[in-house]
Amino acid sequence: MIYGIFAGHSNFASNAVESAEKIIGTQDNYSIISNKDLSSEEIFGLLEEIINKNAKDTHFFIFIDFYGSSISLPSVRIKQMHDSRVNLLFGYNMPMILDFFIHRTNKSPFELSGKLIEVGRMGIR
Repeated sequence: MIYGIFAGHSNFASNAVESAEKIIGTQDNYSIISNKDLSSEEIFGLLEEIINKNAKDTHFFIFIDFYGSSISLPSVRIKQMHDSRVNLLFGYNMPMILDFFIHRTNKSPFELSGKLIEVGRMGIR
């Protein structure tokens, strides 16, 4: 199982995932984090809590709205702690979200990561 964590500023992540679900239907095995009114340590705590709560899931993809944001540092710390179980993707877009939900059950984390980066780039025109 590949679990998704979508993080972003204000309502970015929740709006993006909600839009994806309107296109492909309701999804499960994901969480949303907003940085609104949260410190870097609080974001780190939320990420750690989600990973611990979903420990049965073997791999986590953390989508961060952009590199260098207040969400980036705690995400990088999480990656360092859980290296083989975590993929970080910075600068996600709708094609990436849709592909994540559609292909996370039939691709390995390595294959999925490469596909998402390719699809994300192709989605920018």
